[in-house]
Amino acid sequence: MIRLIARELIHNARIWVGTFAVSLVAGFVGAFAASLIDTSLRYDGEVRQFLAGGSMAMLIFTSITAVIVLSSISNLTVALQRRSYALWQLVGVPPSRVGSTVVAQLLIVTALGSASGVLLARSVLNPAFTLIFSSWSAITRVNFTLSLIAASYVVAGVVAVMLLGGLRGARRASRIAPIVALREPDAVAMKVRWFRMLLAAAVLGGLCWAAASLYGAEFTVILNTSIVITPLIVALIAVLGPLVLPAVQRAWTFLVPRRASASWFLARHSAGYRLSQSAAAISPLMVAIGLTGGLYTTSALLRQSLIERTGDDNGWSLPLESVVVMLGGPLLLSAVAAAATVYMTSHAREHEFALALAAGATQRTVIAMAVWEAVIYASSAFLLGLAAIVGGGIIVATALELRSMPLSWASAAIIAGGGLVLLLAATVVPTIASLRHSVARTLAAE
Repeated sequence: MIRLIARELIHNARIWVGTFAVSLVAGFVGAFAASLIDTSLRYDGEVRQFLAGGSMAMLIFTSITAVIVLSSISNLTVALQRRSYALWQLVGVPPSRVGSTVVAQLLIVTALGSASGVLLARSVLNPAFTLIFSSWSAITRVNFTLSLIAASYVVAGVVAVMLLGGLRGARRASRIAPIVALREPDAVAMKVRWFRMLLAAAVLGGLCWAAASLYGAEFTVILNTSIVITPLIVALIAVLGPLVLPAVQRAWTFLVPRRASASWFLARHSAGYRLSQSAAAISPLMVAIGLTGGLYTTSALLRQSLIERTGDDNGWSLPLESVVVMLGGPLLLSAVAAAATVYMTSHAREHEFALALAAGATQRTVIAMAVWEAVIYASSAFLLGLAAIVGGGIIVATALELRSMPLSWASAAIIAGGGLVLLLAATVVPTIASLRHSVARTLAAE
């Protein structure tokens, strides 16, 4: 079994490198949140209060992002290897061995990646926090630490989320008939299971409770609670991904006529066919857009409330260090996950592009397909993130009884634009490189 695990990791190195990279960043980001908590326990008074507040905000945003991104990546990792797992069974590997091997692979790669991220974070904790909190005079007497126990919690958390995200895929890989796995479309990975519906119900319950607590509450209560409204909506959209993502993607792409461009037609159907891969690329960017736009929109709504109540917003601001603490880790994790997703799925696209070339498409058409694919992912993520921002804004604005509802369109657009650039680089560059390969050789490799 050890030999099988090792050889499979080497054979599908492209997939596992992406998984390792995301695990590393998750461990790196998680270590910063754990360090704030660990350090706050060593101090008293103002220092503890300041660090505890920062750690809570970072923990909320980071946890939501990590759960969504890691579960999406682990599910994609298993889905991309369904063909290999089916071939294992055809050559005599027992189904139980297939499932245990998948779990062992996820465990090894994720543990190594998250542990490496924690070690990397420990070496830069103090310089990074000193830079972030440079405006706080008491920072000079704070020594940020990360105990072995805290580091172990981070690694265990990353591993647990990755295993839970890939467990259902591993079970399916061990139970599904090989001939079905070899011929079944990718859409099977996007079915809504009972566990996902229970999780969605739990998130919806938390959202309803948080929203209900806003109405009739004092401004300070709204100030502390409103910040979680949009993140919970983002989490709900991510949990309902199998229903929401395909519907949104099909709806807006349907508005563009098929006859507009052959490359658009091919890219649209390719993204629609590979649903689990599309979801893994869209979800991280949607999270980044929703969290960023939600934070700035909530801040704008609270500011508007002060203006309407007192006629003055003097003293109200969203400090840069607060933005970095709350969004720095989630944005980094989302960016790496989006790029890793495209990198992990590049082999499947190379095969599709080779088929297109064999059918008579030009290289220019193939490159345009890659561009349109990135546009589809980024646009779908923007629409979903915008829905979360608007939904959260309506809830908070209603609780504050505002006469107007300012929305932070600019922050959402900036993150979406940055995500599009990243996706373009991750799709177009490998596509141009793949055009140098022989079409016959690429198709024969499959």
